[in-house]
Amino acid sequence: MSDENGPDDGQKSPIALTSEIESLIAAVRAAISSEVAFQRARAVLASKLAGRIAGLAALALALVFFFLMALVVGLLLALAPLLGTWQALGIVVAGLVLCLMLAVWGAMRGWKKLKRILFGEGK
Repeated sequence: MSDENGPDDGQKSPIALTSEIESLIAAVRAAISSEVAFQRARAVLASKLAGRIAGLAALALALVFFFLMALVVGLLLALAPLLGTWQALGIVVAGLVLCLMLAVWGAMRGWKKLKRILFGEGK
């Protein structure tokens, strides 16, 4: 026997289904807004950390520069009495040129590897 108010086969009424869909939409909106707030908080934190990292990296680079200058001057002062001023200068400059060549060689190898990875160029 069926009831006069609704179907008897266990189906929900259209009003109940509509309210469930509305609650599902509300839950999705809440989830999206909380995800947006979370990602915004992550972005703020990342930007603050990036600024701090950039500042510390700049300080480190400045200190490396002063360290290298002190090393060059110290080598010149140490070698000048032993070899003479011009020979000491030549040795220090030759060492700096050698370091420069090694750095350029390493950078070129890295650049070629990056091009191979990004653009699929052959070896």
